[in-house]
Amino acid sequence: MELVVTIKFGSHLYGTNTPLSDIDYKSVYLPTAREIILQRVPDSVQIGTKRSKAEGERNLSTDIDNEAYSLQRYLSLLAEGQTGAIDMLFAPDEMLLENSFIWRKIQQNRKKLLTKRSAAFVGYCRTQANKYGIKGSRVAAAKSAMERFIGLMATAGATAKVGEFFFGDDFIIDEHTYLTIKETTKGNRETYFVCCDRMVGFKNTLKEAAAIFTRIYNMYGDRARKAETNEGIDWKALSHAVRVGHEALELLNTHYITFPLPNAAHLVDIKQGKLTYKAVAEEIEQLLAMVECAAQVSTLPDEADYAFIDELVYTTYRRAIA
Repeated sequence: MELVVTIKFGSHLYGTNTPLSDIDYKSVYLPTAREIILQRVPDSVQIGTKRSKAEGERNLSTDIDNEAYSLQRYLSLLAEGQTGAIDMLFAPDEMLLENSFIWRKIQQNRKKLLTKRSAAFVGYCRTQANKYGIKGSRVAAAKSAMERFIGLMATAGATAKVGEFFFGDDFIIDEHTYLTIKETTKGNRETYFVCCDRMVGFKNTLKEAAAIFTRIYNMYGDRARKAETNEGIDWKALSHAVRVGHEALELLNTHYITFPLPNAAHLVDIKQGKLTYKAVAEEIEQLLAMVECAAQVSTLPDEADYAFIDELVYTTYRRAIA
């Protein structure tokens, strides 16, 4: 297998590694001529062997993972704004184990590959925020939706339809609750009640809606209550949420990401549970707002230069076949 680049990744790249940290690598590889011609190029492959682990078992410091993306797949991940692919792009030379002329060409043309698409950054932060009920208004919205449908069911009956109780001008209900219309099949449009990213169709019954939002409220409420008392918190996941938030801000504002991370010590403190949950929750909430604002004014392009990507893949794969 011909490698375009191999990068020492994860905590060693970020500067947040501890003596217990395992070693991760990320690579980009060139597929064989046979794979290209037969159109059987794997998006990614695992290089080397991985130790067999029991379910839920954590990696040891001696474990080494190396996931390699095909050149075409890696460039598509960059164009999508995926965080891992972007981190690889800014890895300093001391983190590179393999470094071909193709990788140098990619780095030299990164302005053509970076975009203001921060969806992957924001999405990760928001996923962790939702998981731990960081935004209290989300818990309140889920509770309000649950009580709304339980109350309607008590007066109108369990089989009444959701759509009987909303009107066309009642689209924005609160920060996390609104109505939306989606085209389900060609020419067929359906209206949905949405709360905390969960949709219930107007054709659903009140009983179904009440059950759905009761489950959501119980989930958010339980996680939020546990988080407030530092129970059941994945501090490593929260440290990653803070990390990608700060990375997104630097990228959107400067078109660059600095490694090792300037705030590495702060991230280690979060990962080791040395900060209060409340402080980390507030930081993530602030980062979400700041990243979304930065994306609106960033001078990064809206789209990657797909002509450059196509030409690089074409010439490289053609050379492999020749």
